[in-house]
Amino acid sequence: MGKTALLVLVVAITMIYQCKGKPNFACTERGGYCSDSDTCPSLGGNVEKLSVRCKCGKACCKCTDTCPVGSTCMSEGETCDGNKDTNDCCGNRFCCTPTPITTPKPCVKDCIHNCKDECLPRLTREGECCGLTCCVGDGR
Repeated sequence: MGKTALLVLVVAITMIYQCKGKPNFACTERGGYCSDSDTCPSLGGNVEKLSVRCKCGKACCKCTDTCPVGSTCMSEGETCDGNKDTNDCCGNRFCCTPTPITTPKPCVKDCIHNCKDECLPRLTREGECCGLTCCVGDGR
């Protein structure tokens, strides 16, 4: 009975030692990481459970960033000149969607000449002249 107990103890120690070993290369070669359990908790982005297993039956997980088109994942400390979204990147990274640069419409003059800040009393205001007033009249 003593030999059986000793054998069980040696097997248990060996298994515990193996569970604390290095990451499983079958997992890391596929771009994955070993989970602390048999599931793949969400880290943002798209987290999938790969078919290979890590040591001690733990799940091999892979996270893929899923930022919308035009956005990029950035790391903490990087400056985002736009909107931040922490749901679509893996880990502690965030999606950065740049603020669109809007250019004003080009000015189209409704009148050919006489663009003024203000029309004289004898002139008639007619149309726009790029923020100014289009003054029409014979000037008498």
